[in-house]
Amino acid sequence: MPPPSAQTLPALLSKIRTTLPASIPKSAAYILPACTLTALGHPNLLGPLFLHATGHQASSNDASNPPPPRPAATPAETRAISLQLRDVLLKEWTLIGIPLVITAAASLGAAEREAGLFPATPDPNAPASSSSTPPALGAASVLSARYASGLDVAPGTDVSTRGAAHLHRLYRHHLPAIMATWGSHEADFRWLEESVIYGLFLADHAVLSDLETSLVTVTGIMCQGLKGPTLWHLRGLRSVVWAGA
Repeated sequence: MPPPSAQTLPALLSKIRTTLPASIPKSAAYILPACTLTALGHPNLLGPLFLHATGHQASSNDASNPPPPRPAATPAETRAISLQLRDVLLKEWTLIGIPLVITAAASLGAAEREAGLFPATPDPNAPASSSSTPPALGAASVLSARYASGLDVAPGTDVSTRGAAHLHRLYRHHLPAIMATWGSHEADFRWLEESVIYGLFLADHAVLSDLETSLVTVTGIMCQGLKGPTLWHLRGLRSVVWAGA
């Protein structure tokens, strides 16, 4: 099987869209391949994937980026997909590491610039936006509100409690035994899991929903061939789907 490329993305996304079950949100059609391609070592394809998912085309006539097969998404839809893919990466780095994710972020940013989206200096002649801040197609980089204020990640804080609750829902009564396997390192790694990995990122559903986040988590872990964690998170995904049914 040939490696994935920008040319094969339209067919891939189309196939995913037609095979997704009704219980899975339509956003999975680009969230799943975004996670998979990044985790499997193809982070440079996130930009082309974004262009195809939104129906936009790079300003340059690059043969490696064929024109999208459908009309471009509205500015609000484009902004929403951009934010979703950003949140995918903010969550996926906790699962696969930062180098692949940073490379994917650069690919996404390059694609947005090539398509003329999110200019650093918006066109002064463009119609004023009536939407709330940030505008649908606004400045290129605005720090997310949830990171703009002081974040306390000490044990027992709101962030840590949120992460601990998410972990308990996933592992239930098995959690103490799992953490005990860390031996003398348990306290530090428990803090890392509760306050940072889950508290700050995987249990944060401000952009991606609980179900969308579960798809990111399962995909990122499964791509690494980790059987045990994959099974745990598949159980968690199943419970999220049932809860939303």
